[in-house]
Amino acid sequence: MVNTIIRRTLIEVAESGAWSEVKKGVEQLRQKDCDVTSLRLTNKQLRASRDAIINELDEKRDQWVTELKDADEKVAILRDKTSDDLQNANARLCYAEKWLFARFEALELRLNVPRPPPPRSDHEQRVHEELLKAFELQIQEREKALEYWRQRYDVDLAEISKRVHKKCEEMKTATAKRIELQNLYDLHAGEIRGWLTFKRERAARLAREQQLRASATHIQAWWRGIMVRKALGQFRYLRQTKGKGKKK
Repeated sequence: MVNTIIRRTLIEVAESGAWSEVKKGVEQLRQKDCDVTSLRLTNKQLRASRDAIINELDEKRDQWVTELKDADEKVAILRDKTSDDLQNANARLCYAEKWLFARFEALELRLNVPRPPPPRSDHEQRVHEELLKAFELQIQEREKALEYWRQRYDVDLAEISKRVHKKCEEMKTATAKRIELQNLYDLHAGEIRGWLTFKRERAARLAREQQLRASATHIQAWWRGIMVRKALGQFRYLRQTKGKGKKK
């Protein structure tokens, strides 16, 4: 930058003898000095803010460590208290259960409640037979349902196969119809393109013929005018008429 200012100053002195470039350079250097001072001040402020934030974070971290330790101690205390409460509750429940059994036996002895007679020897056999009958009925019902659904499956499968075959035939017919219509469309499109080409060619031909007729008419008119002016061809009599007019 200094070299640039010196070069511009020398050029200005050589041209006009003024020193304005030097003044401008000094102003720019002062401005840059002010900017550097401002940047240094801002840097100091930012460093101070960073140190303050770091100190605050350290304090917060120490506080959080202390709170975590206190929380761990509280959790351990609560865990021990919960375990003690659970053991006390189990002990009370066991005591209450034993007390209820003892109370029940005391009431039973006091009231002399007769106990039900023991089951007979054939009672268990009858229960087994009834269970076997119930299971056999369920097995028969399941077999009937299985046979019904097997027949239903065969009927539904045959019906589905028939509908699928019908849909396949309809699909084949629709495909053939689509191909036929596509061919007809392509043929019609070709004919339309041919007709449009013919129309364009006919219009171009008519335009050329019209232009040729107009050109021929212009040429004929031009040539007729020449023949009239020059008294050529069928207009030779005009030459004689002009000659007689001059003699008079």
